[in-house]
Amino acid sequence: MDVLRSVGGRIAKFFKYPEPYNWGYPVFFGSVGFTFALLILKLMFSGAYSFSSTSLIGCSIIVLMIVMFAFVAPSILIAERGGLYITGRYTGIGSLILSLLSGAPLYLLKASFHNLSLALWLKNGGSVVFPAVFYHLEGDTWQTLILGILIDTIVPAFGFSLFFLGAVWQGFTDKNKRWAFVIIPLLFGLFSLNFIDLPAIVVIGWWLCIVRNHTENIYGPVLALLGSRLTGILIGSIVGEIDLTTIRIYSDIPSTIYFASIPALVVAIILLAFFRKTLGEFHFAYSADIYGDERKPEVKDGGKAGGFFKGINITLVLGIAICVVLWILLFKGIRL
Repeated sequence: MDVLRSVGGRIAKFFKYPEPYNWGYPVFFGSVGFTFALLILKLMFSGAYSFSSTSLIGCSIIVLMIVMFAFVAPSILIAERGGLYITGRYTGIGSLILSLLSGAPLYLLKASFHNLSLALWLKNGGSVVFPAVFYHLEGDTWQTLILGILIDTIVPAFGFSLFFLGAVWQGFTDKNKRWAFVIIPLLFGLFSLNFIDLPAIVVIGWWLCIVRNHTENIYGPVLALLGSRLTGILIGSIVGEIDLTTIRIYSDIPSTIYFASIPALVVAIILLAFFRKTLGEFHFAYSADIYGDERKPEVKDGGKAGGFFKGINITLVLGIAICVVLWILLFKGIRL
């Protein structure tokens, strides 16, 4: 009995709320929530509905379930338990407007990486790997456009920002914050279950970390993703993403994508450099008083976090392992 109590106490120690808080803790609960949502959705789409999981309505159900169980619920529960301010603080309308405008180069980068990654993958003998969550429409109406923006941008943007740039972000101290710019983009890609867009997602995650750092809240990243989606609506006919459902082999890809994607990628890099500099200046101006001294906020990011290596624990390992299993299933073609 003493051995069982010892083992039970050891397990409880790994999974109880950590003191100090660490960045690996929410990864496990996010992956469990993701798996739980997928299992429920698998049952729901086993013949109960007349529409498919790749329709806009089906995708709406999937996104709402995943965002709620994998990102929103764990973030809120963790924040309530530890008293974390995961949404950040308001730092002015100027930085939020810049965040929204930075979505334009973010779209150019996403579209370029999508086309070039797909072409490179197919050219080297790979086959199309569909993301775990996507929808396909033959034609848009204003109703489906509004629903599409809600489902593929606003809802996941809020959930991702609350989780990665809120709950996970608060697991890094100010001294270790530079590691957040490496780890969070990788986790962003890990939870995306989107192979073709993986390079773009990692870079987008890095940019969202910059926006989060300069705006000091999660609303900047949400607006950046919304700006990216709106840019796609405006210039999608000029620089658009290749529809995966229309491609099977490399020869199906039109050669004209290189003439649009490569210049768009160069422009995106230039514009992101500009927005990074400008956001940094906004942040400096807000964070300094009239004498040029740093203004100390009442609530600092990572104020309850531990050291960097304290974030590597059994919950993190298990969370990553669960995500790896989901990736293996994705490559095997097992989906909803």
